Amino acid sequence: MKPVLSRAQMRAYDKFAVESCHVPGVVLMENAGRGAADVIERILGGKLGGKTNRVVVVCGAGNNGGDGFVVARHLHARGYEVTSFLIGASEKVTGDARINHDAYIDLGGQCVELTDGVDLGRLETELARAAMTVDALFGTGLARPIDGQLRAVVELVNRAAARRVALDIPSGLDADTGMPLGVAVRAEDTVTFGCLKLGLLTPDGARLAGRVHLVDLGVPSMVLDKVGHVAEVIESETVAEWISPREADVHKHAAGSVLCVAGSAGKLGAALLVGRSAMRGGAGLVTLASWPDAVDALELRVVELMSARIDRADIAGSLDRALAGKRTVVIGPGLGLDQDAKSAVEHILLRFEGTTIVDADALTLFAGRPEAFAVASGPIILTPHPGEAARLLGTKSHEVEQNRAGCVRELAQRARSTVVLKGARTMVAGSTGPLYINTTGNPALATAGAGDVLAGIIAALACVMPAERAAPAGVHVHGLAADRWRSQHGGADRGLLAGELGDLVPAVLAALAKGADPLTL
Repeated sequence: MKPVLSRAQMRAYDKFAVESCHVPGVVLMENAGRGAADVIERILGGKLGGKTNRVVVVCGAGNNGGDGFVVARHLHARGYEVTSFLIGASEKVTGDARINHDAYIDLGGQCVELTDGVDLGRLETELARAAMTVDALFGTGLARPIDGQLRAVVELVNRAAARRVALDIPSGLDADTGMPLGVAVRAEDTVTFGCLKLGLLTPDGARLAGRVHLVDLGVPSMVLDKVGHVAEVIESETVAEWISPREADVHKHAAGSVLCVAGSAGKLGAALLVGRSAMRGGAGLVTLASWPDAVDALELRVVELMSARIDRADIAGSLDRALAGKRTVVIGPGLGLDQDAKSAVEHILLRFEGTTIVDADALTLFAGRPEAFAVASGPIILTPHPGEAARLLGTKSHEVEQNRAGCVRELAQRARSTVVLKGARTMVAGSTGPLYINTTGNPALATAGAGDVLAGIIAALACVMPAERAAPAGVHVHGLAADRWRSQHGGADRGLLAGELGDLVPAVLAALAKGADPLTL
């Protein structure tokens, strides 16, 4: 897993490296800037001449600006036509940033000072001529909205046609929440230093950061051990280790039996998607349990899946019969919000000792009462989108998005459950243990039924691994299936049918087991 740091942890990381490991700050800045220059050169294709030769570096007066001057010096030395703009007076540049400012100037680099009130026409002209703009205004320490001349500079950078690369984090992006602070640079690439930052791994952060490139600072690993980290990015290698290969004599009952309590009149697709995806994810048996009228319709559309009726006059008895021998349960998709649905959900939570994945309607039934899940007999995995998480916590969805890490942690602790907070960068938290962040998946997942498919995949994996692993593994595999679909459809960002996701899961699992690329095998 890749560690993810908060703003405070990154500050402690730099401080410990300098003060305890005796790595000078100017060396950290040099390593950061040189690494970023390497990435930028790769993006530009290493071609000199014409417009591709022109780079504008926009620097602030702090250490992020110092990183920018290192980048400018290296690119200048490699033959690129570089123009740097310092937003502010040069006398405000001090310390390590000053050393690198002067080194760039002494090498013959061109730097234009733009103090308050100075016309920004020269910057606008140079941006129009450039192939690339390097954003080195603010780093992870920014905690206030950008305004005044700095806001005008960011807006100019965003309007220009030049490709935008941010250093460490897009200027104006909150390093912890990933929310823009008034205005933020919209980067196509971000070169971040040392470790990933939490703000880069939220939906807004991912949108503003573009592709993230991680540059090593040459700091001993003991520094990370000392300062800790707030989260971990799920990696395919780790998920592959969790998924054990099947023995030659495995049978369907050993592979695991899943019960899907889902569907109602007009909402049958959810149950079918969960059930089929659970089979594709490796479950040996899947039973769809629903209300009699829904089951009558379902039985006309299933082949591999079994069915069971929930008797409204005997909900507990009919569910107990359906639960017999099951290893995992998915409950909620399309089930309904009436009293019978509530009784069914509550019965399963209190009686079933296997892993239960609670989704959709079953989450809404517990709005404002996440503690109700804490009394469940078996492990619980909650899979809310931001709106459902907000209803559980008694807040608004935009407030969840502004503090995704804090909200998923709070929900996991109050519910004593594993929680999957869905989104462009899905987060997974348990009541204890690490916070996981998933980076697989793409905009094609914005399609009806994708969440039902995820619930089915997690259910299948929960048959053979603990809930705290099945949830992040399922999220990662689900995203890889979407990425595989995208690669098969010319990079399409729309048009995915949810049912296609499940059909791609076996190939993804096979690729992970072989250590191969899941997008091509």
